Amino acid sequence: MRIPRGLLAAVILLSLVVTLSFDVLAATPRSHDSGLFLRLSGGFGYASSKIDVGSGSLQFSGSSGDVNLALGGMVKPNLALHGTLIGWITSGPEIKVCDGHCETGSSDDLDFGLSGFGAGMTYYFIPSNFYISGSICLANLTLTYDNVSSDSDYGPAIDITVGKEWWVSDSWGLGVAGGLGYHSVSDEDISDNWSGTSFAVRFSATYN
Repeated sequence: MRIPRGLLAAVILLSLVVTLSFDVLAATPRSHDSGLFLRLSGGFGYASSKIDVGSGSLQFSGSSGDVNLALGGMVKPNLALHGTLIGWITSGPEIKVCDGHCETGSSDDLDFGLSGFGAGMTYYFIPSNFYISGSICLANLTLTYDNVSSDSDYGPAIDITVGKEWWVSDSWGLGVAGGLGYHSVSDEDISDNWSGTSFAVRFSATYN
């Protein structure tokens, strides 16, 4: 099912208003000194992936749901190392086939997504509590059509996230972030790689 752009914009705007309202209610700002680090985040965005096949190419793209989870610990003040799980899925994506000329179409019965795991780090700038986070992962792509799934091989994927959080208790912060991803994943049946980018607006809850 496609996500209407107007509804997507409304959800993002409402979430931003709710998140920013915690600025008034927030607990006393503090640094991230030690202990467990857990960030749960998800949101909406846009994703695409393309592969060259012979003299032509095949591309899937569209609005996506996005998730990004990080679990680790603080190794220095305001610096966390963590394992990272990443993923996005687009339902009913635009399908673009090129071979001399290009044709586009779509199918509501088709889902196309990426999932991966890896390692990363997050650094907080205090006292603003802005942060930048980067992860390198192994990821694969899954194409599901009419309840039948096909997976690619695993390949590298990179996620870069920039965000801000507001303390709402001594241990929890809520925030908003923008994420950028890139992947290059091989397919055993095709000599070339699937590659593409993803963009997301995420809303997060972080424990430290």
